[in-house]
Amino acid sequence: MVIDFDTVKFIIFDFDGVLFNGLDAIKAGVKNAIENYNLQVDFDKAVQEIAALIQKLMSIPIPKMILSSYSLLKDLSFLEGMSFFKKLQVGLSIYQQYLKEVETAELYDGIPELLSILDSHGIKFGILTQGLKASVIEKIQKFGIDQYFPEDLIVGASDVSPGHVKPDPEGIEIIAAKAGLQDDENMVMIGDMVVDIEAGKRAFNNKGVKTIGVISGYDNRISDSKPDLLLETATQILSHLH
Repeated sequence: MVIDFDTVKFIIFDFDGVLFNGLDAIKAGVKNAIENYNLQVDFDKAVQEIAALIQKLMSIPIPKMILSSYSLLKDLSFLEGMSFFKKLQVGLSIYQQYLKEVETAELYDGIPELLSILDSHGIKFGILTQGLKASVIEKIQKFGIDQYFPEDLIVGASDVSPGHVKPDPEGIEIIAAKAGLQDDENMVMIGDMVVDIEAGKRAFNNKGVKTIGVISGYDNRISDSKPDLLLETATQILSHLH
């Protein structure tokens, strides 16, 4: 599916890893744990696995998070061989440091300018996040880009049916309906995780929407999901505009 940006009317952005750079906060959490617990691990692998885990945690209520901690921590292969309680200790340490660091995280360079230029081309926007809608709204207001994102076109984990977060396409279809769009009417889904691309491809009974993958470092499998366009940063969209 080739993307002709002259016909694109609507872009749905994932938030973390596309607009907002929380990766440095994840790296800080992992680095802190490695130093504090003297871990002999592959740093990049640990960052990848923690990034994927945090994406899952965003859509899980705290009571369920606690109940599911054993199965969630099993996915952290870099902690293989540790007892469950040691894994829990390390995992909580990383997550707490991440939450502290992410408070000072910023948008990726050039995002306000990107939105302004796309807006001048008549393109409208929505956000589909695994996290909480309120958190996204707070951040876009903080960074002064809230004028581009009507609140009803921001969909978070609590706005879809239980169990229907990405890669389920329900969030895309909710945004399309609220925006008054029919099927894949010149829509693009842009994300940095495999689940973002899968959601785009599965939308509207697998008819799908156009997809853009961003190599942010959150998910090194993004190219394997075969998006219609693969970019280093979201701002590279501008090089495809006429």
